Amino acid sequence: MRLLPLAAMLTVAILAACTKPPAADPAVADAAKNTPADAATLPSDTATGAGTPAEPGPADAPRGKIGADQVGKVSPVPAFKGFGEHWSIDIQATGEMNHKVDLTWGSGSEKASGSARYNGQPADAPSTLIVLSGELTTVAGAKPMTIEISRKECTDDGDNKHMQTVDVHVEGMDKFSGCGDLAVY
Repeated sequence: MRLLPLAAMLTVAILAACTKPPAADPAVADAAKNTPADAATLPSDTATGAGTPAEPGPADAPRGKIGADQVGKVSPVPAFKGFGEHWSIDIQATGEMNHKVDLTWGSGSEKASGSARYNGQPADAPSTLIVLSGELTTVAGAKPMTIEISRKECTDDGDNKHMQTVDVHVEGMDKFSGCGDLAVY
């Protein structure tokens, strides 16, 4: 009869040992505090606080990382597609307030690429205006460019509504005006 209580106590002791939480891994414990134990031993994307490494992708793909001077500052233009009569523009954020710009005009017969930067809200501009400044590399060389995206409803020729209007100014070219769609975070 004494063997039964002894077996019961032994079972409880084994169950308690099996359910005991494991000792904390220092890297995991430090990650919970948002400070890596040793950044050299962690994968580079884990050190950013993402928790899991990012999927590998093309080297020129936007990484979504910002510099220390940009903490708390995010470009209001993660992606934008705009168009008008016989022209279109595609804008993609590349990080640190920089953007890749592709402009097509002449019903698709002419194309140029360039870059633009968001330098913050201009002091004298309404809060509904986003301004990107940069240059467009054309067959005639690099030309200064300004892109103005206004947050106001626009209706295209096909009676489709868009939430933004866009004006593109490139030195030596006519102004491009039309409608567009801004990506939302």
